[in-house]
Order: sequence, then C-alpha cells, then structure tokens
Amino acid sequence: MRILILSASTGNGHISAARAIEAVCRERGIHGRYVDALKYAPKAFQMWYGGGYEMVVRRAPSSWGHLYKVSDEPNISYKVQTQMDFGFLFKLRKLLVEERPDWVVCTHSLPQPRLAELRKEFGFRMAIVVTDLYPHLMWLRGEPDHFFVPSAWSKQILEERHAGAGNMTTITGIPIHPVFAKSFSRQEIERSTGCKPGARIITITSGGIGGGPFASALKALLALDRDIHLEVICGRNEARRRDIERRALKMPFNSKVVVKVRGHISQEEMALRMHASEFLISKPGGLTTSECLAVGCPMLVFHPFLIPGQEEGNAEFLVKEGAGAEASTVDELVQVARDLLDHPERLAAMRAKARSFGLPNAAQDIVSTLLELGTSQEKVNSAVLKP
Repeated sequence: MRILILSASTGNGHISAARAIEAVCRERGIHGRYVDALKYAPKAFQMWYGGGYEMVVRRAPSSWGHLYKVSDEPNISYKVQTQMDFGFLFKLRKLLVEERPDWVVCTHSLPQPRLAELRKEFGFRMAIVVTDLYPHLMWLRGEPDHFFVPSAWSKQILEERHAGAGNMTTITGIPIHPVFAKSFSRQEIERSTGCKPGARIITITSGGIGGGPFASALKALLALDRDIHLEVICGRNEARRRDIERRALKMPFNSKVVVKVRGHISQEEMALRMHASEFLISKPGGLTTSECLAVGCPMLVFHPFLIPGQEEGNAEFLVKEGAGAEASTVDELVQVARDLLDHPERLAAMRAKARSFGLPNAAQDIVSTLLELGTSQEKVNSAVLKP
C-alpha cells in the first residue's frame, strides 16, 4: 500500500500529526510520505496562507476567531476559501503522478478541494485526520472516504453535520509522537531541566508561534510565593525568547520561583517536561491537548494565549471533563495556579482524568485502519496517467 500524507505549514500541530503517521508507516515498512501541500501553490499564496495565519493569530486573534466561525457555514466566506484552495493548488497533480497513492491522508483541510477533482483521475481514496475536537466545516470538503477523530463527541458532531459520516469514522485520538507515551526518571528530568532535586516544576508555553501576553503572565507567576521551577518555552518566536530572557535577568532575587527560558525544543524534551510538571500553562491546541492527555499532565488553559475558534472547544472539553482548569486574567492565573499547587489531591484527580482520555497510539491505529480498509478498487489504469 502507498500512503501520501498531506498537511500545510500553518502552525506545528498539523505537521506533527502528519509526521507521526509517516513515522509509523516507516516502522511498519509501508510506503508513507509526508508532504507540505503549500509547496505546490504559488509563492504568493504560500506567504499569504502560512505567514498571514501566524500574523493574524499573533496580532488580531479575535479577528481570526471571527473568520473561523463565519466560515463554519456554507456561506460566501466558505465558498471563496474553497475556491481559492482549489485554484491555487493546481500543481498538486504533479505530486499524484509521482506518488500514485492508494490513500491520501489529510491532517489539514487545505488540499481537500483539489483532491476531490484529482481523485476522479487517479482513483485514490481520501482519509481525513481531524486535528481539533470540533470538526469545522472545512474538514468535510471533497467527500472523504474515512474520518479519524479525537473523541466520541467529535464523532457525534461530525454525524450531525454530515449524515452517514458516523459509519465511516474511527475514534483514534490525534496522532502524536510515540515519545509522549514514554516515562522519564527523576534523574533524566533533573539533568534536562537543571532543576533542584525534588523541585516542583511548572511549564508554560503558548505554542510554536509563541503568541499572547507572555511577559505579563510570567511576571504574575513570580507572585506565587512557592518554591517552583518554571520552564518557559517560547517556541519558534525568537524575538519572544530574547525578550523574556532579558526580563528574567531583571526579576527579583528574593523570588522563590526559579525561571528557565528556552526557545524551540524537541518533542522528547517537551514530553519530559509534561511528564515532570505539576501542570502545563498553555493554549489548548489540538496536538498539545492530546499530548497532555497521553502523558496525564493537567492543563491550566490561559485564555489570552488561546486561538479563538478551533481551540475554544478543546478548552471546554478539558475543563468540563476535569482534566484541566482555566484562567482568563493574569490575576486569575496566579490564583488558580496557587490553588492547584496547594491541593495535590485535586492535581492527582486531574492527572487520572487526563490519562483516562489519552490515546497515545493514534498514529498506529490510523495506519492499521487504513490497512484494514485496503486499497482502492477504482484506481485508474496507470497508462492513462500522463504527466
């Protein structure tokens, strides 16, 4: 079987999910290749689609949330975006000629409109990996053959939005790197973080983009008045990392909070920190949420970090199911963090809840399901497929 995995370089989550599926294919000796679909679009569209997304999320998150919600209905906004996605990925046919896949798996909705046309010629089947708990209308484009979703709630919403979708949907969770199922010793944790023996660790991040009022949150956490080792992860935002490092040098020496500032770190390093932390202060991106659940790490959702739209449902799920807490202001952030630290029994219950929803083997289950479903019986004779 030949599997082509398509995503789009807009944030880290979609790509990480695609890479996890690719890694499983490699382990099993299956031809599975990940490709960034944006590379088959004109440069101007790449810059607008990828760079524009990050710029809007950083500078005007409420505007992004509005666009997300507006395009969740079959209106003019949805139709215009679908036409653009179809029109600008005209070079994608070249990739299909090279790969001749049995299955095309999408961890981002961008390629779906163009794939709907190409499948008539190439005969491949299309699977969609929904990387947020709530399945936005963009995921339903192109009449996919199979859906992989994070939860039973996601499957229910999908069935409500698309009659019959439940019969071709598998609940697997969101694909994450296998390292998030690993355990780490205290020695490994202390060596990697540089923390003191027995120190209580909290990790704070706002994702790979590194948006939100990071400095304000960090300053507020110094008021915890608890012996804490705070791991500050700034992601790909180098300007943010340099700014936070400068601010860290000016922090009061009498603070009980030890601060370590880091930029982009590997998935293994992030898994170790989730494993070691009392809780993670973060935005509930789809992948981050799944990683926390797999590790059993409670998440304290800080709403100013959150990307409106796709992450709101994730936050609601974590809080409602008891696997996380939330804070809307820096003062509330300190209050909730202090309360969690002072009630270890509550943290223990949250860890247990998180693990009960964790699905660390999503990538393996997706590949297994594709193998069970088999190759397409409608493949066009290769002689017809000319470059």
